[in-house]
Amino acid sequence: MIIHEPLDFWSCSGEILSRLHRGGVLCSVIDQLGRPNLITLGWGLIGPFYHGHPVLAIAVTPDRFSWHALEEVPEFTIAVPDDALAEAVAFCGKRSGRDVDKFKATKLTPVPGQQVRSFAVLECPINLECRTYTRVHPPHLLLTPEHRQKDLEHQHTIYFAEVLAAYRCRTG
Repeated sequence: MIIHEPLDFWSCSGEILSRLHRGGVLCSVIDQLGRPNLITLGWGLIGPFYHGHPVLAIAVTPDRFSWHALEEVPEFTIAVPDDALAEAVAFCGKRSGRDVDKFKATKLTPVPGQQVRSFAVLECPINLECRTYTRVHPPHLLLTPEHRQKDLEHQHTIYFAEVLAAYRCRTG
């Protein structure tokens, strides 16, 4: 049996930002056919309150397999790893979900979300369930000039999401 142990989002926000800077976090998505995927993200923004929930913004390029899932199912889970998962995080940032089931390849355990269709990651000490409330497709001026120099079809979409739940998964 999996237990979702609630966490205070704001108590975790420093660790989330630190992990984005130090190797990245995992973003779990699912497409409309129910196929899950993990992508490593090294950029994100945190802000206070959308309908009483914290806000998280992420950026994903259409070049990534996960972009298509985010467009189909506008929900995701951010799984914040610890140092022991560095190899799995690196793998998920280098390999495409088009070619490999990253949960199986990394031996990470998918845990059904409570409020979203995407999976949490049992081995990650922090999981955040997020629902996109708006997305900004290029052209936009939200990213660095280097990113804006790419052809439009390769520029990142920014997803703004409300954080619906923050928890640690454990078996019990």
